[in-house]
Amino acid sequence: MKKAIYIRSNSGSEGPSAQPLPINFKIVIRKIKKQYLCTAAGVLMLLMTVLQACRKGEMFSPSAPAVVEVSFAGSTTVPLEFIYNNLVVDSTRGPLHGLPAPFKLNVTGGDQKVAVREKGKTAILKTYDIQKGSFKQEFGIFYDNGKIYDAGVIYNLQILSKKDGLDFFLDGKLIHQNLYPGATLHELKVPIEKDKKRELTVRKSGEEAVLVSRMITIADDSAALKFYFDGERLTESMKLPALKNPQGMLLTFQLFPDVEFGQTAFLGGDVDIVFYTRDQITEEVENLQPELRVTVPAGQQFASVELPPLPDGKLYTCDVLKRGTHEIAYQSTVPGYTARPGLGKHGVLLFSTSDIVYFLPGQKVVCTITAYEELGGTNFDEIYITPFVTGFLDNFVDIVE
Repeated sequence: MKKAIYIRSNSGSEGPSAQPLPINFKIVIRKIKKQYLCTAAGVLMLLMTVLQACRKGEMFSPSAPAVVEVSFAGSTTVPLEFIYNNLVVDSTRGPLHGLPAPFKLNVTGGDQKVAVREKGKTAILKTYDIQKGSFKQEFGIFYDNGKIYDAGVIYNLQILSKKDGLDFFLDGKLIHQNLYPGATLHELKVPIEKDKKRELTVRKSGEEAVLVSRMITIADDSAALKFYFDGERLTESMKLPALKNPQGMLLTFQLFPDVEFGQTAFLGGDVDIVFYTRDQITEEVENLQPELRVTVPAGQQFASVELPPLPDGKLYTCDVLKRGTHEIAYQSTVPGYTARPGLGKHGVLLFSTSDIVYFLPGQKVVCTITAYEELGGTNFDEIYITPFVTGFLDNFVDIVE
């Protein structure tokens, strides 16, 4: 027989007037009491944690650490280190002393200044103030010869030296060298103060005489020093004649007639450059009518000639002859060998360093032409002088129309 369960009245009595409940309802009441106790305990623990944290002062602190991001742009010729609050916080990198990447810095304490000094030394070169209220702290640093300048400029070198290496000095201090003849293509990073000037001078390697000098200011950022130096004369700009035929090509050149380590000797004096065309396949030579001849006086640096439009499949070549004659301007230095004009059969004039270009219609080309030799004849005892284009000057001098 099942027992009935009664809900106890306020008086604590049981009786027929109480409402009987099934046994399952008693289980439900126990679960509700357990959940209530767990929830109450969780709330109590949370309150205790908050109170404990507040008592320690670790949460809800109004004075959170002040962190900024510091970055430096510029250049240095020596290793540097960066100091905050008497501690080294970063330094330059590698053999070229690259400036560090942007770094985070806690500036809650300290004097709100970043100092710079040479590695291994104690003397401070410069200090930079941390700007309040700004996360990014960007500074310029341009170190040179024991001093940090306010700013710096990029000064480009676009120079071609035919025979000599070059030295570059900033305020008398050597800052760059190219020990060999040829092109100098380089970016100089020049530290400079506002409203000040610095002097750049160029000399032959190992010599004292100044070839050219420039005064550099803050306004010269991205400017360029351009010139061509043939070993004796320095050319910075050239004024070229206009084309008579819009489809022709103006060729302005400096001739170097001596054959280096050759078997011939240049006879000197004024010479004529005589031009021919030759078929690229059949090698048939055509003498231009009228004859295309340009005189190069001894001692004159440049000569100009306008080449007529070149038919398809043809190329230009030339001879170096005694002025006003058809005689070669060379003699053999080897017994049994004879120097002869090529008459268009030898050599070729190419007008590009990156591709095979025989003609550039409507353009003006400034270049150097150098004499070489080619053996030929039935017994290979004849020496032909074969001029070649050996350098283009357009990028190294300013062309004035």
